[in-house]
Amino acid sequence: MLIVLALGAALVGVAGYWVESEPANTDRYYLESSGGAVVFEHQAHVDVTDGCERCHHDLLSSDSRYACNECHGEDVVADDFDHDDLKAIEAHTCGTCHQVSEPAQPQNCRECHPSAQEEDQLAVACVQCHGDDYTTDLLTHDDMQEVHDQSCTGCHNARSISAVYHEQCTRCHLIEKRELFATGEGSVRCERCHLK
Repeated sequence: MLIVLALGAALVGVAGYWVESEPANTDRYYLESSGGAVVFEHQAHVDVTDGCERCHHDLLSSDSRYACNECHGEDVVADDFDHDDLKAIEAHTCGTCHQVSEPAQPQNCRECHPSAQEEDQLAVACVQCHGDDYTTDLLTHDDMQEVHDQSCTGCHNARSISAVYHEQCTRCHLIEKRELFATGEGSVRCERCHLK
């Protein structure tokens, strides 16, 4: 009887390797870092933020948007609403209007943010590209984004990837879960995010 049970268990074990199964669908990512990989759980962050653009800020400045008339009639145009109006519609998510990248690909922040910050000044002085008579009040930020071939780095010096992650992540974690991410004296507990 024991031999039959052992053979049955062995067959079940071997069959488990032969049967193809779908990989578990998870929203957990391991972000590589010189300080040790960081586990990032996407859904946990979606649940506590007020919008995807809080992290995926390239959604707002990209051209990858669906036209309003793909879902609505010809009489509905984006200029009739501001972004906050659209976000306030309960059924809307960012993916309703913005073409979000293929499933579960984390945004590559390194495309804009260098590994080391090249200078402390976060904004490029207008006179570096324009004459002395140019002032920032001539165009709104939205107007500047509409300028052909303009990108964020045309006016902004991107901070280092490390500075951005630490500012974004640490600031929120110290507000939302201070007891978990800080010591009793208030200093950051690196080991709570970085795996060694």
